[in-house]
Amino acid sequence: MAQNLKSDIINDAYSQLRISGLTVDPGAAENSLALNRLELMANEFFERDICTGYQFEDEPDINSPSGLSAAQRFSYSCLLATRLVSDFGKGKEPDPILLRTANGQLSFLYASTDDTRETTYPNRQAVGSGNDHKYRHRRFYREGYRAPDECETNKMWIDDVNDYVEHFDSYLVKSETVASYTIAADTGLTIVSDSLTSPDVSYRIKAVGGAGENNTSGIFQVQIVATTSDSRIVTRVIDFELFEKRDIS
Repeated sequence: MAQNLKSDIINDAYSQLRISGLTVDPGAAENSLALNRLELMANEFFERDICTGYQFEDEPDINSPSGLSAAQRFSYSCLLATRLVSDFGKGKEPDPILLRTANGQLSFLYASTDDTRETTYPNRQAVGSGNDHKYRHRRFYREGYRAPDECETNKMWIDDVNDYVEHFDSYLVKSETVASYTIAADTGLTIVSDSLTSPDVSYRIKAVGGAGENNTSGIFQVQIVATTSDSRIVTRVIDFELFEKRDIS
């Protein structure tokens, strides 16, 4: 299956703008503008905890995969089109149908990426006699640490192996680089491999989970400490939320 590229999102946005009255044939300058608007929009969604899996890059390339699912692509192109109307002379009279559609697509993105969590028992709630076998030395539930409900929290299934990148470009100044780093993980995570290509630290994680009351699922963390060429030191802590796979055999 062919990958959906960032250029596909941009071209679809142009298509919707043509329906709204766009008569200009976009060139390299317009494509550069549209790519910049797309990246800014994706970053805005990320900050709003609309976690779509959009592929961010240090140097955005219009021919790179977008990382969006098929269900999210129209939403992105429609919303991008609304952010380009003024650049193509349609800001004073935007198409009301396009605006209504974009509003609906934003609502769709909010709803489809919402991560509703179960409410945990408060620490004043007794575990009850029926749970004595599980909580033998406790009479009350304990409120454990919960990873932030946001896009920065990585979610994995037990036994999955996946690659991650921590970017330090926004931290570095002028010609500064990441000179060295250390990486460590909680016992529920195994660091399979890691490498440095400044300004990025790449690493591969295997989700092994922990033991005890929560069996193998739970919240675990990776800590990366980077030292720059100017001897500045910055620490990043990345949350991982692990889930147990159900036996469906």
